[in-house]
Amino acid sequence: MILFIAFTVAAILTAASFFAENQAKYVRDNWSEMRCNPTFMIMPAVLDLGTDVSTNFINCITKSFNDYAGLSMDGMNSQMSVVGDSLGSITTAMSDMRSMMGSTRGGFMMVFQMVFGKIQNLMSSMQYLMIRIRTLMGRIVGVFASLIYAFYAGEQAAESAYNGPIGYVARGFRN
Repeated sequence: MILFIAFTVAAILTAASFFAENQAKYVRDNWSEMRCNPTFMIMPAVLDLGTDVSTNFINCITKSFNDYAGLSMDGMNSQMSVVGDSLGSITTAMSDMRSMMGSTRGGFMMVFQMVFGKIQNLMSSMQYLMIRIRTLMGRIVGVFASLIYAFYAGEQAAESAYNGPIGYVARGFRN
């Protein structure tokens, strides 16, 4: 008896599962027509239909509203479309102006960098030349100081020679 009940329950469950699979396939195949039927609106929670319940509900409400109020809202929708297109054009123009300003700023920065780079190169060349001139002037001063000391030493040597015995002999020949 228990075996008969188990087979009967298993047969009923198998038939129910085949029926459920067949109905699920039917719902998947005809979802576009059935999606706004209140009986089937909850089906995305049970079956994988590529949408969720809230998105399906919002789409159905929007579709129903557009179906009932479509003719009366067409004028306003077209006006809002024109406003949206105009605002899109303004946004595009402002974005283009912003990119142009950025490009202009980049161009000015490049010019300033080039000018200041040239000035920096000129200043480093001038600094190099000033160091070379300072070194040259130091050498010239050193040479002239050496010459002055050499001439002074020569004068002192000549004066010592004149005041010494050599100078005495030389002065004696002159008289």
